[in-house]
Amino acid sequence: MRASLVVLLLIAWLQPVAVAAPGDPAVPPHDPDARARAPERSDQRPKEGAAERAAGASQGIDSPIDSPIDSPWIDLAPSKVLAMRTSPERDTRDTRDHKVAAVATLAALYVGFSGWTYFAWYRKGCRPEPRPCNDFIWGKDGSFGVQTYAGGADKLGHMWATQGLARLGTEMLNQWGGYDRRVSTIVGTALSEALFLGVEIRDGFSYQFSYWDFTFNTIGAALAFAQSTWPRFDEFVDFRVQYFPSTGYRDRFKNGDVDIAEDYSGQTYLLAMHLGALPGLRDRRWGAWARYVDVAAGFETRGYKPEPPKGEVYPSRQTLFFGLTLNAQGVFDRLFERRSRPRKALHGIFEMFNLPYTTLPVLDGTRRPMGPVDMDGA
Repeated sequence: MRASLVVLLLIAWLQPVAVAAPGDPAVPPHDPDARARAPERSDQRPKEGAAERAAGASQGIDSPIDSPIDSPWIDLAPSKVLAMRTSPERDTRDTRDHKVAAVATLAALYVGFSGWTYFAWYRKGCRPEPRPCNDFIWGKDGSFGVQTYAGGADKLGHMWATQGLARLGTEMLNQWGGYDRRVSTIVGTALSEALFLGVEIRDGFSYQFSYWDFTFNTIGAALAFAQSTWPRFDEFVDFRVQYFPSTGYRDRFKNGDVDIAEDYSGQTYLLAMHLGALPGLRDRRWGAWARYVDVAAGFETRGYKPEPPKGEVYPSRQTLFFGLTLNAQGVFDRLFERRSRPRKALHGIFEMFNLPYTTLPVLDGTRRPMGPVDMDGA
């Protein structure tokens, strides 16, 4: 009920003013960042006759066919101020500096993540104890089995993490570093897939190599590649996590446990379709609300991980549901439409995350294990 009220109040507040982008009589694109990456159709450019082109050329004016079209969105429009104040030499130097900075920052991110995996997963030794860490084990962890150690939420966690790191790497290399879009997509996706393959190989010595983990890593990488390559697809689909720390993890965190990734009892995974990406709905007179509502399929587990303290038992369950969720991208795109940098940052964050308590299940089904849960998965 609380989630429903939050969503309805936000939509009611935003709808009357969410009609168009500043200065544009038409309804703005649902996802301006994806639209900016999409190739422009020739029929969208203004037509101009030969006489007009010749007259413009004699006055030193570029033809609209050869120059970008102005946009009311600050991050889509050509930056005339920078163009007037920046020399070609400065452009080359800045691009080179950003390329180096983007690569260095991405490398530091990967090193930092690798260090975190040690403290979160591997410093505890090998399982099941006692076992030497020089034996490689091929695992059979049961995928989404109701009695597996995480009830299947770990598979979606692998998919989400690989997708998120791949997309982050792609955007850092392309938008900040200035590298070619296709090259950035291939490199960002390949690095993420390689990193999580390395994690899985390390798991083979510490826990067990999971075929299903590797499979969902690859699905996440493929999804990231598709979203980065085909902007229209990116406009329609998000794969997000809704997270709020569970009581069990908050207690463990006080004792130095940094394994937030396995707090599956606080995570809900959502495959969301943006209603705002449907022009036939969004462009109607009262269709502005569609920019703030997504249709979603969700999956969550409760009571599997984190493990309960000795002597206690957490009731375990899996839940699959279909429902509605708030599209925070639409909300913050509207609130920060005149401020490009905050809008872009928040748009990227809520590409991967869902605000807590903003999902309303409509249809759901639940399963519970009938016997002991195998806690030795990977």
